[in-house]
Amino acid sequence: MKADIFTTNKYGEYIKGSIFDGEKLAASTVVTEDTSFVNNSFRGFGVAITGSSCYNLSKMDAEKRHEILTHLYSPSGIGLKVGRLSVGSSDYSAEVYTYDDVPNDVSLSHFSIERDKDYIIPIIKEILSINPDLMLFASPWSPPGWMKTGGSIGGGYMRDKYLDVYADYFVKYIKAYEEEGIKISAVTIQNEPETHQNGQMPACRWHPDTESKFASILRKRFDENNINTKIWLYDHNFIRTDRVKWCFEEYPDLRKDCAGVAFHYYHGDISQTTVLRECFPELELHFTEGGPRLYDNYATDWCKWGLMVTKALVHGYASFTGWNLMLDEMGGPNVGPYFCGGLVTRNSQDNALSYSGQYKVFKHFSPFLDNAAISPLKFNRHELSLFAHPKQERYTEGCVAHTPDGKTVLFLINPSDKKEQLQYYHNNKWWYIEMMPDTLATVII
Repeated sequence: MKADIFTTNKYGEYIKGSIFDGEKLAASTVVTEDTSFVNNSFRGFGVAITGSSCYNLSKMDAEKRHEILTHLYSPSGIGLKVGRLSVGSSDYSAEVYTYDDVPNDVSLSHFSIERDKDYIIPIIKEILSINPDLMLFASPWSPPGWMKTGGSIGGGYMRDKYLDVYADYFVKYIKAYEEEGIKISAVTIQNEPETHQNGQMPACRWHPDTESKFASILRKRFDENNINTKIWLYDHNFIRTDRVKWCFEEYPDLRKDCAGVAFHYYHGDISQTTVLRECFPELELHFTEGGPRLYDNYATDWCKWGLMVTKALVHGYASFTGWNLMLDEMGGPNVGPYFCGGLVTRNSQDNALSYSGQYKVFKHFSPFLDNAAISPLKFNRHELSLFAHPKQERYTEGCVAHTPDGKTVLFLINPSDKKEQLQYYHNNKWWYIEMMPDTLATVII
């Protein structure tokens, strides 16, 4: 008997093939399920629909734009189900602004989302016309400068004296977007609250006491306005899980005010966040930012992203959101200091599209995870010989999903420069799988 296998090989080719059942081979690595943990809560993949992404999409021919968006967001394509919006501008915006840049406007009488109506809101609406069930969450890169120390949108610290006003700012944002037919399902309080990026881009630091107090103020304000938008805490790196744990221990009401915690992958390891799932099992965990690097294996880093996605799935994360949906060949527009690439790149000179390694990973995983039960895989293999010392070796890693329609789907990543022979026992049969070097594979039995 045979089963389907879809492979992205070292040349970036997406190939459909077959694997076959047979007798057990003594020296092949045996793959089994680790049923000690099952993730039943994964909602889907997404990317940030940044101002820069919307700008690039707005410059495309309407028919071509709708074609690529349909491919990315419809069930017949990649099937992205999550989107991240910026509340005002981020470092990946064509303009730098908040929704009320009039100093000391504590009544927010000058609040306006008018700038978003040029090309940001129209692109969001087009995406929603393709996938009306898209779950959108929003993150501010900075409050209005006048609410912070220093008075600038770039850098500074949030001031406690403006917490109530800033809660009203969030309410106005959600209501204004709702009037445009755009529902915001969740918000994070601050993108990366532990950095001000040296004033080089919209950013703001938040003390954990301030963030915790604001979460409760914001939840109360949402409830008063019949807003059921969820609040996710933190929105920064794995390595500061200790900060998050401290907040929930120091402020017990946070457990009812915040539905989840958001993380980025730039520092630390995702395993550090396991303690939150153990201590606060009611909290959702969300991977909310991480994307291709424009000048660093942009189109060939599928093993890196395959491993990151797998780690998120087997650590119980409820969603996985990459960074920019679309940037140009220079990684722009970009008002910040970093060199990021988009999930898709649009060449500004000839409008040609090219695709990142992260895109190829989403293509492997996304179509098979609707309401699936996801578990880690265990690999029963011999330890490496010290003959290879000091060169670090890598092994194949992966996870397994059981779909509602009865499929068993293995996601396998071999980041090494060597082939690995795998055997998986399923339905009383041994299935033989060849994992070539630098390969990502989806096996459907």
